[in-house]
Amino acid sequence: MRPASLLLSAVLLLGLSSPALAKGGKGGGGGGRKVAVLLAPAQLTVPQAELTVDIKVAPRTSVAPVIALDLSGPIRLGHFGGQLRHSFAGTWERGAFLAAEVVTGDGSWKHEDSTGVAFGGMAGGRYTFTPALTLEGGIGGRVHWDGSKAWPGALVHLGIGWSF
Repeated sequence: MRPASLLLSAVLLLGLSSPALAKGGKGGGGGGRKVAVLLAPAQLTVPQAELTVDIKVAPRTSVAPVIALDLSGPIRLGHFGGQLRHSFAGTWERGAFLAAEVVTGDGSWKHEDSTGVAFGGMAGGRYTFTPALTLEGGIGGRVHWDGSKAWPGALVHLGIGWSF
């Protein structure tokens, strides 16, 4: 089994077999859960594992560090950055959000270029099931600055994980 498949399997198994993590609050409320740990499954095809840890800092606002590990050889840091998110409809657990993102590299879903920095914005949504399986997605635009030129592009985010 490939390392990417093992990582995805481990995340899903943890989520499905750990009801203790779901005791942070009720699914539709917006009350108890304060952290969502999400894996970007599409990036496993690159192969890299990108994790986003969305941390609620206010009822409608969160910060989300992003880190990726390159799985194409010896495991090493692929890219990193973060997002600032604000829910504008629904709740943090089940609703729509706007996000601003800054990451190292080109910021595309494949992250083919690790030089420079990418700035972007997106609109997205999240749905947290009961007990706490979480799905989210977003789409927007980005600009990759490689140090000499700015390159526009799309920003696509898909995540599956667990909220607690």
